[in-house]
Amino acid sequence: MIYHLEELNKNGVSGFVVKRRNDTAHQKELFELFIQFCDTHRIPVLELPKNISFWAVLKYVLCHACNLVIAKYIYNKIVQDQINHFLLHELYDEQTIETFFKGLETIVGNPVSLYDENFHCIYRCSENNDFVIEKYIPHTISGHEYLCQKRKYVEYIQQINILNYYNYYLVVTEVNGPLSELDFVTLDNIINALFYLLAQDVTKREMEIKYHRDLRYRLLNGSMSDSEEDDVANLLDLSATDEYRVVTFYLRPEDKKENFSITQKNETKNLEKEISYYLAKEHILYNTNRVLYIYNEKEWTIEKDFRRVLKTLQKDIQDSLTRKNKKYELLIGVGKSVKGYHGLKDSFKDSKVALEYIDLIREATGDRSKAIVDCAKLGFFQIFINIHDKEELRQYIPDSVIKLDEQDKKKNSELISTLECYLNNKQSIRKTSELMNIHTRTVSYRLSKIVDLTDIDFNNIAEILAVRNGIIILKILEQL
Repeated sequence: MIYHLEELNKNGVSGFVVKRRNDTAHQKELFELFIQFCDTHRIPVLELPKNISFWAVLKYVLCHACNLVIAKYIYNKIVQDQINHFLLHELYDEQTIETFFKGLETIVGNPVSLYDENFHCIYRCSENNDFVIEKYIPHTISGHEYLCQKRKYVEYIQQINILNYYNYYLVVTEVNGPLSELDFVTLDNIINALFYLLAQDVTKREMEIKYHRDLRYRLLNGSMSDSEEDDVANLLDLSATDEYRVVTFYLRPEDKKENFSITQKNETKNLEKEISYYLAKEHILYNTNRVLYIYNEKEWTIEKDFRRVLKTLQKDIQDSLTRKNKKYELLIGVGKSVKGYHGLKDSFKDSKVALEYIDLIREATGDRSKAIVDCAKLGFFQIFINIHDKEELRQYIPDSVIKLDEQDKKKNSELISTLECYLNNKQSIRKTSELMNIHTRTVSYRLSKIVDLTDIDFNNIAEILAVRNGIIILKILEQL
C-alpha cells in the first residue's frame, strides 16, 4: 500500500477523496496508515459520509476539473473498470442481477427498473408500469437511442433484445435529479453488461424450458411407462382427474417439399409466440413443425369461449400470413376429451388424425376453407379411419358407388364428383352447376346417367346415406 501511495505522490497527487465501507480491524489499520502518510506529505484527504455517493463526487470533480470531452473519457474508463470487476468476480446466480442493479442505482443516482416483454417487473419497479413513450437521443455520443416518457418524473427507457426473441426494458427514473451526460455514458456501458447477464439468464431459462418441453412431448407421444408419467405429471403439475384435450397447430406449406424445412421450423417458432398472445404460454409446446397446446377444461368457464378463441386465433394468424405472402396454411386439430394425464397420449393421437384427414373432411362437408377439425365431432369418420385394411373398407362401399368409380376411371365422366356435389347441396341442380362451373343440362345428363347405371333412389334416405358414406370411404382408400 505504501509503495502505491509513494508512486502517486511522485506524480503530484493533489488530494484524496475516500469513503470507508467496512470498519474491520484490518480496514481501520490500513486507514490509519493511509492518514499518517498523508499527514507526513501534507496531502489533503476528504472523507465522505455514508449518505454521500462516491460517484456523485466523482462526476462533480471531473466536470469541474476537466473539459467535458476529457471528463467523459476518464469517467467511461472508470465505469468500464467497475463493470468488468463485477462481471469477473461475481458468480452468476439469482441474486447477481439484483446486486448489479443496486450498484447501477448508486452510480446513476436514480432508481432503476427492469421489465420483461409483458411489462412484468423483474427488479424494483414503481406501481405504475404503463409506458407512454417517445424517442429520445442523448446529447452525447451514444450507441443507443432511448425512449422517454414524462409523468410525475421523467423516465428513460432502453429496450434490450436477447436472441431476437426475448425483450426487456431498462427504465431509469429521474427521482433524485436529472440525468447528466456522464450518466448516459454509464448507461451505454451498463446496457452492454446487462445484455451479457440477461443472455445468461435467458440461456438458463431456455434449457429449463427445453427440458420440460421434452418431458411434455414424451408424455404426449406415449413413450413413458405409467410410473414415469406419474413422476413427470407431478413435476409439471398435471392432474389425474382434470379433463384435458390436446390441440395441435400445424403450418402446412403450399409446397410439400417445404415440410420439415428450416423455413417451416422458423415459421412454426414464430407461430408459438403468436399463439401465446391468445392462450396460456405455460401450456404451449413447440416441437419440430408442430405447436401443441394442452387444454384444461377447468381453466375455461365455457367451452364455447375456447372454441371462439381458436377461431379468432386461426383467422388472425392466417390473415397475417397472407399479408406477408407466406405460403402456409394454419390448420388446427383438436383431440378428444380425456380424464387425467394418462389419457393425453390418446388425445394427442386424435388431434393428429384430425389433421391427417382434414382434406377428406373438407370434401365430405363441402367446406373447402375448414381449418379447425375437432376429433370428437368426426362421428362415423372415426369408424372408417380406424380401419386400415383396404379390403375390409371396400365392404362398406355400396355397389352403386363402385360402378360409378369404375365408369369414371374408364371414361373420366366425373359422375362421383357430380353426385357428391349434388347431395352436398340439397339435391339442387342449379347449385351443383354453379359450383362445378358446368351447364344445368350437363348436371341433369350426368344424374340421368347415374340413375341408369345404379338405379339409385334419391328419395330413399337410407340409400343416400349409404352412398354418401361410400364416397367418403372411397376417398379414405385413396389416402391409404
